[in-house]
Amino acid sequence: MKNQIKKIVISLWLLTGLASQVHSAPAMEVVVTIPPLHSLVQGVMGDTGKAILLIQNGTSPHDYQLKPSVRSLLLKAKIVFYIADNLEISLIKALDISPQKVRKVPMIHQRGVATFKLREDEDWEKHDHVDHSEGGDTSSSHHDHEEHHDEESTDDPHIWLNPTNAIVMIKAITRELSMIHPENRSLYKDNALSLISDIEAIEKEIETLLAPIKGIPFIVFHDAYQYFEKHYDLTAVGSIVPDPSRPTSVKRVKDLRRKVKESGAVCIFREPQFSNKLSILIADETKAKLATIDPIGADLKPGADLYPSMLMGMAHSLRSCLLP
Repeated sequence: MKNQIKKIVISLWLLTGLASQVHSAPAMEVVVTIPPLHSLVQGVMGDTGKAILLIQNGTSPHDYQLKPSVRSLLLKAKIVFYIADNLEISLIKALDISPQKVRKVPMIHQRGVATFKLREDEDWEKHDHVDHSEGGDTSSSHHDHEEHHDEESTDDPHIWLNPTNAIVMIKAITRELSMIHPENRSLYKDNALSLISDIEAIEKEIETLLAPIKGIPFIVFHDAYQYFEKHYDLTAVGSIVPDPSRPTSVKRVKDLRRKVKESGAVCIFREPQFSNKLSILIADETKAKLATIDPIGADLKPGADLYPSMLMGMAHSLRSCLLP
């Protein structure tokens, strides 16, 4: 009986010792800008802590302005994960003038992240089609970053919409977090592997969902989708606005209506973080249907599950509108 009690005591002591090796990150230590990236960071962190999400409630990172309360929050951060200098511009400016030494981790500069150039020409769809008919891929159209650029970068920052990029980002996040808390390295790695497995499974489902709509033309609200389009070989034929921060002219509205008719675009996709007015205006006098696509998880609960849910939601939105 005494030996049995002794074994129980030793077992409890060992369990307590193992639990004490898991270091919980202090509140506000890890800060992330947008919901999809926050989802990946939180997925790697798991139960070791809570990453703080900066840009919430469906706010677009393109024109996000930092509030004083957010500026003070950044002063408490040890590390900030963000996408690119030319996406979260106000954040980068705030960090540059901050007296607090904060580690900035831009995802677009992580080795292995594939990027495309911004399509600044309003008629990008005329010359930007990638031919997959003979086994081609987008490798000649993208490159891997080995150096940093400033906010004038010509790289399209919407890199998270390629799930292959997301997997590269997860690995980079794991390395960064492990440098801060090396005692959690094995946990971060296990969480990362689980998250990658989930994304790979979701990706196969999405490929099946989108296979019937590959050749069906559609219009998006702003030019944020080329990573998703090219990864799944979809047929976007234009965007209502090349950049949501720029005004849209009356001439462009007329040109887009004509493009919808000439291209046979079946759907015009609006976004929850922007006004519907332009989308409705373009669809008027055409046969195109209106639908919503969410590239940032605006209507989803922040957390580790957001990223795969966002991808699947996009796929369902596309399929449900484009299929007859």
